[in-house]
This record gives sequence, structure tokens and C-alpha cells, in this order.
Amino acid sequence: MEWLLLLCLANLIGGLATHDLSKPVGQFVLPAELLEISGITDLDGNTVACLQDEDATIYIVDLHTGTITERHPFGPPGDMEGLTRVGEDLYALRSDGLIYLLQKQNGRYTAVDNFRVQLDHRNIEGLGYDERSGCVLLAPKDVLKGNPSLRDQRSIFAFDPATRKLLPGPVLTYSLKDIIRQAEAEGVKLPRRTNHKGKAVDPLKLRMSSIAVEPVSGNYFVLSAVDRTLLVLDRDGALVSLNLLDADLLPKPEGITFLANGDMLISTEGKNGPPRLVRYARL
Repeated sequence: MEWLLLLCLANLIGGLATHDLSKPVGQFVLPAELLEISGITDLDGNTVACLQDEDATIYIVDLHTGTITERHPFGPPGDMEGLTRVGEDLYALRSDGLIYLLQKQNGRYTAVDNFRVQLDHRNIEGLGYDERSGCVLLAPKDVLKGNPSLRDQRSIFAFDPATRKLLPGPVLTYSLKDIIRQAEAEGVKLPRRTNHKGKAVDPLKLRMSSIAVEPVSGNYFVLSAVDRTLLVLDRDGALVSLNLLDADLLPKPEGITFLANGDMLISTEGKNGPPRLVRYARL
């Protein structure tokens, strides 16, 4: 299956300096076996590893053909969501905080250990390696209950893969309302939403579904599948850009990773259509 040239529309704050979201260099339809693809990570310039929701199996996908070349079962069924590579090792995240450490043995990815991260959150979907800090990032999808300030807060956590211990406190915290305010001030046309009583509510939810670190800038790239947005934050948590993704091309974006050459890959579950993997060149 050849990469197909495709045009994707996006609204940007100041433009995304690293990748042109209006001009993906290609995309391919993934096999139906990956209909609920939930996480991706680069292996090399030619292949990516993928996770499928409810299936503890690593799928190796060829970036030239879009076909599955290998399957590596590693555990019982579960709500598998995040996947990232640290050196030669893979870390696979179950949404309740259980993390599998996978290593290649005799040509097969095998779970050599597992451990649990203790967060107040109960639905953690994003997992991404931050090479600058040497830590693995965790991006919860759920929002903590409590006062309005707590519900407005979005936090990214991290653990040290050497010790498997969480860093004390979040590595980054940002405000949903601040992001919305800045986006609208920059002219981004956000959707209008109302509750069942017709009262206006926040136009975005920013429920994090995946996270990756852009290798050159070190910025955090955060997907929200429910909003179909790509949020980019700098190392201090300041807003770099908010990108509204094409609903036809990426109806449910659940995975993001970067290749060694800087190209960005975003995967989407099949929603009223097939699952896809879309590639954007590094500018």
C-alpha cells in the first residue's frame, strides 16, 4: 500500500513551526485488525510499534506498506492505551496505571516485568519518553472531581524508568480555561457547545489521549481525541499552538510519535471509517 498524498485542514495559533499540518506527506489505511489503535511509538525509520485497545499485543507496522509484519502478544486482555520506546525497551500502559516493561528476546517482544504508578487519576492514556529529562511522561485522560479550580486543571506526570518511581508532583500543569482564552484571543474558531439545558459550556475538554516530545524543540505535543486537537506546550507549560485536526482525516486521534528524522506520525482509530496513520514532514 503506497503512501497517498493528502490535504488536511487545521486552525493554528501562530502556526505550527515544526510541521505543516495542512500538508501531510502521506497517509495509509491500517488493517482492520488495528481498528481501535490506541498507541504508537517509533522503532526506526521504517517501522512503528502499535497497541490495539483491549489487546495486550505489540503490532509492528511497516511504514512503506502499512501492513502488519509482526505480532507480539505479551499479556492478558486489558484496556491498553499508551506505548513508548526507551532505548531498546518498550513500555506499554494499561489505563489503570499498570505498566509493562517489554524487551526483545529471541526476536520477540516479551514482558519481563510490570509495575503500577499510583496516581489519583483512574484513566491514564498518554505515555511518552522525554529524552531531555530521561523520564517517561504520563498524561491522564480523566479529570479529577472537586472544586472548579481542580476540574480546570490538566497535569502531566512522569516516572524515572531506572527506578520506576514517580517524580514528586506533576512535571507540568496547565489550565483548560487559560488555553481556551488564549486560543480565542488569537482568532482560533472553537466549536460552540451547550449542555442538556442549553447552557453554554467550555468549547474544549482537553482530555489527553496521547503525548510525545518533539525531538528538536523539546516541546510537548498532546492529543485530545474527544476534541480532535493537537496542543503544543513549551518546556515551561506555555502555549505554543492549538491545532484543530481534520475530522475526516483524524476522527479519533489516539497516538502520536516522532521518527529520528523529525517526521511526526499521528494515528486515529476507525470511527465511521478505517483506522489511519498520517505522516507530517519536519520543516
